[in-house]
Amino acid sequence: MSLVWKRLQRVNKRAAKFNLIISFEELHVEAASTKWTPTKLGLTLWRRKRRINVEPRLWEPTMKNPLKGLVVWPVPDSKEMPVTIYKDPRTLEYEDKDWNLTVEDMTTGKPRPLATCAINVKEFATEVPTQFSQNMKLKIVCKKIVAATIKFTVSSCFVREGKATDEDMQSLASMMSSTNTSDIAALDDLDGEDESLLVPVSNERKLSEVSNLTGQNR
Repeated sequence: MSLVWKRLQRVNKRAAKFNLIISFEELHVEAASTKWTPTKLGLTLWRRKRRINVEPRLWEPTMKNPLKGLVVWPVPDSKEMPVTIYKDPRTLEYEDKDWNLTVEDMTTGKPRPLATCAINVKEFATEVPTQFSQNMKLKIVCKKIVAATIKFTVSSCFVREGKATDEDMQSLASMMSSTNTSDIAALDDLDGEDESLLVPVSNERKLSEVSNLTGQNR
């Protein structure tokens, strides 16, 4: 039923698909004390159940301060992010849509969140291919560190635009939000939706059934 309601909310809206390429260059992390410092750090881009993982790399302390260190990608690690963004029919502006970026300690092999930030993909929604440079401060979610910043670039390419209710413009979030999310970490409680799959035929039938039922109750 939630799928149908989301589709009804998007009536008269426009949707645009973009292909974003995010390239990570530097990650700075400062430990809280000498009792613990990072060894290997990973990155995860996520929006609800959708995940894009960046291969873990070694954290190297600086010469001046052993608590401060960084991860450097000599060749930027690039990840592709197809996204769908909806447009407000009144303002004709794209609506906010956040992806989350989490820095994870991978020392033991099991991801342990250290810091996170929200990336509003609306900021990269341009119809002309454009590259954006970003240097973001992350929110600390673990007492083991006191600061974290990340440097990356985002290349944006417009794909197409259409009605938000068209099947080929649907977001994957509607389907995935209705599935069991018991295997998702606590950070997944943050708002999010996923992109880029067609709405299944069964959900189209649900929409038709709701319409018919509404007509019968009048």
